[in-house]
Amino acid sequence: MRLIIILLSFFCLSFAKMGFGEDYYALDRAQKRQIFFAKMNAMLEKSFEEIERERAFVRAFLEENFKQGLRVDHQKGLERLAFLREKYRINNLFSWEEYDKKIRPIPKAMGMAQALVESAAGTSRFAREANNLFGERTWGGRGLVPDLRHPNERHKVKIFDSLQDSVDSYVLNLNRHFAYENFRNKRYEFAKKGKNFTTLEAIKTLHSYSELKEKYIDILLRVIKRYDLEKYDKSEAKSPFVKG
Repeated sequence: MRLIIILLSFFCLSFAKMGFGEDYYALDRAQKRQIFFAKMNAMLEKSFEEIERERAFVRAFLEENFKQGLRVDHQKGLERLAFLREKYRINNLFSWEEYDKKIRPIPKAMGMAQALVESAAGTSRFAREANNLFGERTWGGRGLVPDLRHPNERHKVKIFDSLQDSVDSYVLNLNRHFAYENFRNKRYEFAKKGKNFTTLEAIKTLHSYSELKEKYIDILLRVIKRYDLEKYDKSEAKSPFVKG
């Protein structure tokens, strides 16, 4: 147990440029899972902190300028708003409802379960060589060619500079891609009712994430139950995002 605590502290603070580092891969499965979940929890928290900053900025900026009748004269603030509009693919620059629906965290246990499945707890080729924890693809950027890619296909697996970049990209993907609009709508419905949007509710909307469809969802549900990942959702129950 003491060894695990020491390793957890080390791995949560220091990681190799690609993957989790050779020391991690030398551990047994149980040790890997402990460190993997601890690291995923920390990385998702960091991603959520950035979302909270973005959300707070948009709300404050729009509230202030609506008081002034939208006479926007704060150039840097306007530039940042325009950046976030593009980042989250917002249609109306001054629509708080659009930002409110998209700039939100995701259920943490869902992200942890997907990362575990997609990256085999960080041991997959794509996790080790591309820092890609969620199997995200690219058709134009730098990437790795999957070994079993069909000759007619052209996609690659996206390469990230860090594991944190992979987590940030995954969360952003769920928050802006058209394929996950149902996920965002459901999350928003829960938020307006002051309810916590749990992993078990969110997973029902992930039919578009994998070609396995319902089978993929069943796999995630088994992973969540096996490793009691819902406890990470419960830690989010008092999140400031719940009530919008």
